[in-house]
Order: sequence, then structure tokens, then C-alpha cells
Amino acid sequence: MGLLVAVPWLCALGAVYVTGRASDRTGRRRPFLAGALLAGAAGTLLATLVSPWFALAALCLAAMGFKTSSPVFWTIPQSYLDARIAAPAIALVNSLGNLGGFVSPTAFGILQDATGSTRGGLVGLSVEGVLAALSIALVRGGGHHERARGRRPRAGDHGPGRGPVRGGPARVR
Repeated sequence: MGLLVAVPWLCALGAVYVTGRASDRTGRRRPFLAGALLAGAAGTLLATLVSPWFALAALCLAAMGFKTSSPVFWTIPQSYLDARIAAPAIALVNSLGNLGGFVSPTAFGILQDATGSTRGGLVGLSVEGVLAALSIALVRGGGHHERARGRRPRAGDHGPGRGPVRGGPARVR
């Protein structure tokens, strides 16, 4: 039984390496992050619906999805934020994430008490994964690293600490 518990985490270990490498090569973080969150949500939901052996495979998918989302996520704030505000902004995001470490188990327990099984909590976790993927997909624009790799700069595009790309620096009147 102890070896079976390790299987999802071994799958996640390989997935973190492959996803991180692919994300670095393409420079497109948001699609990888949204896909990982959706895979984690699908795996968690499937684990509630199938037999125990298929649930192990579903938990492998969930572990791969949720574990790969974290390293890909933490590259995004650095591509959006100026270096002067990156550290405080990342600290704020980390603080909100730590708050989630309290809220999530509490909500899981409430759903478990209300439904009488862990299925309600796992479905709630799946819904959170889908909502997180939707929020990533709906964020407009891209960081300066994504813009640099994804398309040619246009008039009005601004890099960190610079004026417009074309037409010289911005003038203050």
C-alpha cells in the first residue's frame, strides 16, 4: 500500500520537469498554467466517480496538474511586474496563498460534514481548479517576456521603465 501512495507523486515529479521545460522553451506560461489547473481539476473529479484502481490513475492526473501549476505560476508575476514592486507583490500573493491554507481545509471539512463523505470536498476542489484556470485565461495581455516572444511590439507597448517602443521615450508636458 505504501508504494501505491508514491505513484501520483512520482508522476507529478516527471510532469513538473516536462511542463517547466516546455513552458520555458515556448515562453507561453498562461496556457500551460490553465491546462495544468484543468488537468488537476479533472483528475480530482474523476477520482470521486470511478473505482479505486481508476481513482489511483485519476489521482496521478490530479497530482501532475496541481503540482505543475505552482512553478509555472510563480514565473508569471515576474513577467508582469516592474522589478521595484515585484518583491512586495509576490509577498502579497504568497500571503493570500497562505490564507488559502486555512480556508481550504475548513471549506473541505464543511463540505464533508454537509454531504457525509469526502466527495463534496473533492468536487469543491475541482471547481476551484476550474475557476482558477478561467481566471488565468481571462487575464488580458501578457508580461513583457511573453510580448517579446509572442509578437512584434506595436506603438503604445511599454517595457519596464521605458517609454513607448516606437517614437522614443514618453514626454511629460
